[in-house]
Amino acid sequence: MKKWLLLTISAMLLLVLSGCGKSVEEQINIGVASAQTVFEESPREPNKKIGQIDLYLPSGYSIKETDDVNNYVLSKGKNKYILFVNVNEEEDSKLHYELLKNSMSDKIVKEQPVELDGAFGFTMVLNHGDEQFELIASSGGVKVSTISNDRKMDDKLVEMMMIARSVEVER
Repeated sequence: MKKWLLLTISAMLLLVLSGCGKSVEEQINIGVASAQTVFEESPREPNKKIGQIDLYLPSGYSIKETDDVNNYVLSKGKNKYILFVNVNEEEDSKLHYELLKNSMSDKIVKEQPVELDGAFGFTMVLNHGDEQFELIASSGGVKVSTISNDRKMDDKLVEMMMIARSVEVER
C-alpha cells in the first residue's frame, strides 16, 4: 500500500514539475550565455551548401534562397529565420552590432558581445511587443534572426549561433 501511495505522489509531483517552464527572463539569460559558449567553441562542420555558402544546419532545419543573394530563409517546423550573409564583412566585423546598438538601444532586453581570436560575434534579444522578442545571433558578417514568443528562446539562440558560426563563404 505504501509503495502505491509513494508511486502516486511521485507521479503527480513529476507531472506538476514538468508543467513548470522557464520564465522568459531565465530563457533569455540561459540562451545568451549558452550562445556565447557556442561562439567560443570550434564552429560546426558544414553539412549544407547553398549559393556561395557552406553552413551547418541542426536537425530539422531547411534552407531556401531568396531573390536577394545575401538573404536565406531557414525553417524549422513553424519557425522561420532569416540568415543574412554579408560576403564583404570579415570575421571581426562589428557592423551588425553597432547598427543594432545605435538604432534599437531602447528595445534591447539583453545583449552579449564576444571576441575570440580575431572573431567578433554577439547575441541580442530585442523587445518586439506583445510578448514577442526578436532573437539575433551574429558572427562577423553573418546574422541569424527570428521573431519568437516566449517559448524555447534559449534553445533557438543556441541553434542560431551554431548556424552563424558555421557559415563559410566561397570566395
